Amino acid sequence: MIFIYAIMGILGLLIIGYLWCIMPGKIDYNTREKIKPFTETYIAHRGLFDLKLSIPENSIPAFKRAVEYGYGIELDVRLTKDEVLVVFHDDTLLRMCGVAKKVSELTYEELQEYTLQKTDCHIPKFSEVLKVVKKETPLVIEIKSVKGDRRTAPYLDKELENFDGTYCIESFHPLEIRWYKINRPEVVRGILTSKYTRKITHVDPMVLNVFSRPQFIAYNYKMAHSAKFTFMRTVYEFYNAAWTIKNQKTIEEIKDVVQIFIFDSFIPEDRKVE
Repeated sequence: MIFIYAIMGILGLLIIGYLWCIMPGKIDYNTREKIKPFTETYIAHRGLFDLKLSIPENSIPAFKRAVEYGYGIELDVRLTKDEVLVVFHDDTLLRMCGVAKKVSELTYEELQEYTLQKTDCHIPKFSEVLKVVKKETPLVIEIKSVKGDRRTAPYLDKELENFDGTYCIESFHPLEIRWYKINRPEVVRGILTSKYTRKITHVDPMVLNVFSRPQFIAYNYKMAHSAKFTFMRTVYEFYNAAWTIKNQKTIEEIKDVVQIFIFDSFIPEDRKVE
């Protein structure tokens, strides 16, 4: 009997520990006010790009077009070899520029030798993008970083020192978000997730919330009604962001549980979220 009680006690502690680890950050009045702009309009994934118009993703024309349409913007930042913060999603140039070279191994000047998807557009500096967006444009900034390199967050923070616009931070890397939790707790932060478990450890990635305590969780829209996030919404208060929505039908299917909609490849029927 004592053995059974001991097992039950251990299981109880494990459950409590798990619930503590996956717990998101505190949502107070200030957080709600800061995140409100992101819930009032749709967020254009990597800008409002359209290759039919020769406007590639994460390009200055894509960001200008999103601003013209009144959408928010999601974009990706990473560091070059000479520590210039650029806006680019992939580790390498292969998909976007047709060259199998890593962004982190090239200087900014070397990157300018290539164009995006056979257009006239080049990889922009993050500082150039900030000059394009309006103060009221909600900016979702995803931090990309090379494994083991945690310099991106402080470099990004430096770039944003004199920016008085609306922005939040997100990343797949909990330690990047932890930097903001420790050094800039006033900035709204989110964690990205696309799978229920990590392939190597088979550990629920949400247990890493213990490091970053995100105020929003951004996940693949297919996970919106999953048992996992239905459970989390029942137990905790946090904002749900869904990516990457490809049509109006999906918006209608998930709007009962999602507050932040990140889309691409179509134009939503309304400019603002109902």
